[in-house]
Amino acid sequence: MTNESSDYILVYAAFPTKKEAELIAEYLIEKKLIVCANIRKHKTVYVWKEKTYKEKEFGAFLKTREDKWEEIKEYILKNHSYEVPVILKICINDVNDSFKHWADDNLLVRLPD
Repeated sequence: MTNESSDYILVYAAFPTKKEAELIAEYLIEKKLIVCANIRKHKTVYVWKEKTYKEKEFGAFLKTREDKWEEIKEYILKNHSYEVPVILKICINDVNDSFKHWADDNLLVRLPD
């Protein structure tokens, strides 16, 4: 894998509570799987078992690299309280060099320039 912009991704996941979002994000940071999590409260409208719901939810944008995706996804699936959690990989088209260096320094493995 080269140090291309496409090597960096955002992972988006939604959680029922701020505490759950923070606990998962903190674990992922401690394990050097993500470098940052932006957690925001929002309202969600969704269909579950043929009924429409409106609830609060906490969305987390997790900043990381493509090579961390599978491990992040598996951890969230294993530790998420929803029966069907959303876990989205968002590919990045461009990343500034200072972010690349900071991210690589904090994700254990420094990739070559």
